[in-house]
Amino acid sequence: MIQPPYLKAGDTVAIVAPSGILKNRNDEVLTAKKLLESWDLKVLVGKHVFSKADHFAGTDAERCEDFQNALDNPNIKAIWSARGGYGTVRILDHLDYSKFLKSPKWIVGYSDITALHNQVHTKGVESIHALMCVSLTDDLSEIKESIATFKSAIFGTPLRYTLSRF
Repeated sequence: MIQPPYLKAGDTVAIVAPSGILKNRNDEVLTAKKLLESWDLKVLVGKHVFSKADHFAGTDAERCEDFQNALDNPNIKAIWSARGGYGTVRILDHLDYSKFLKSPKWIVGYSDITALHNQVHTKGVESIHALMCVSLTDDLSEIKESIATFKSAIFGTPLRYTLSRF
């Protein structure tokens, strides 16, 4: 499988919402943006991240537009999903991966975002099943290990785990 380049200081991450609505979740997206910036990364928040269409983060066309723009932009090195839920499968068949395949980037998320992981895996590109913006709650100390392993994964720092015996 093709491994996208790991991130380095100065790289840009796009935050997009290909699934569920982000009603009252502005703080989590702002926290995610600040977290990435604290790692010396630039952040581009999709135009339609806070759009609303029923229980989706915008219409199918709006969610597809943000994701496609992130796929096509050569300056974006990772695409981080704001949340999961339901809705990603509704845009899968409308995405064009031709530019992405020439310049792969990390796609990050879980839950409904797994549909995107499956799609890029069938195209031979690795992705990262990891926390999303809405995972960043008021008390980040509760998930500091998840944040640390996420950072290690996107920057290519080898992860090591020690399992204790029962």
